[in-house]
Amino acid sequence: MFVGLHNHDDNGSNIRGFLDSINTVKGLITYTKELGHAGVAITDHDSIAAHVAALTQMDELRQKDPEKWKDYKLILGNEIYLCNKKSIEEDKEYNFYHFILLAKDAIGHKQIRELSTRAWIDNSFTWVNIRTPTYYDDLFEVVEANRGHLVASTGCLGGFAPKLILQAYKENPSQPDYHKVRKWLSRMDQCFGHGNFFLELQPSIQEEQKIVNQAYIELSKELDIPYVITTDAHYLKKEDRPIHEAFLKSNDDS
Repeated sequence: MFVGLHNHDDNGSNIRGFLDSINTVKGLITYTKELGHAGVAITDHDSIAAHVAALTQMDELRQKDPEKWKDYKLILGNEIYLCNKKSIEEDKEYNFYHFILLAKDAIGHKQIRELSTRAWIDNSFTWVNIRTPTYYDDLFEVVEANRGHLVASTGCLGGFAPKLILQAYKENPSQPDYHKVRKWLSRMDQCFGHGNFFLELQPSIQEEQKIVNQAYIELSKELDIPYVITTDAHYLKKEDRPIHEAFLKSNDDS
């Protein structure tokens, strides 16, 4: 059974002036059910604002048709921007690396809420109004104290692991040195507990994504870290792509 583990919606991802997704929470839930999926994850950018709407929608659907929806799984998550505090303070390019968190249970969701609170209250860069970073120190403090309640994945090409992979490939395409990415992946596997951390492949035709996918397959075997395949959905269907493109352009003059 399929479960989409990386999805965005208009409730949580279109915040602070950023246009990102044309999905609705109801659309994500009902369309994935129509496709025969076992559930769906809500992983908005730097936000858990859609969680209440998603839970409310599921309650309404189950009240109308309990049998149809009884086994459908709603997964509450967050696509955080994982950063080193020192590098953020010194890096004028504002590199905020994407990283997926998924709650396995109520404790895991509490951990997501705690990390989100810290990101928005303690670390919000109001002076640049770009992103709210989650620092490694906060992640390790919250998760490692009671690991096993969150699942994490490396995210899209905007993640830190893809950056390390592409850097290594650029330096030596015939034999890239993945020492740095091995070290980082092993540390994250330790943080979440073995079996709770995944490498995230995506079915893109981008050359960079192909390089990352191949590296992940090799590293998965070497490090015994499993991988998942996601679509990082910002719209539901192929025919929605022109609408999504127009939506993204509606905030500027293009």
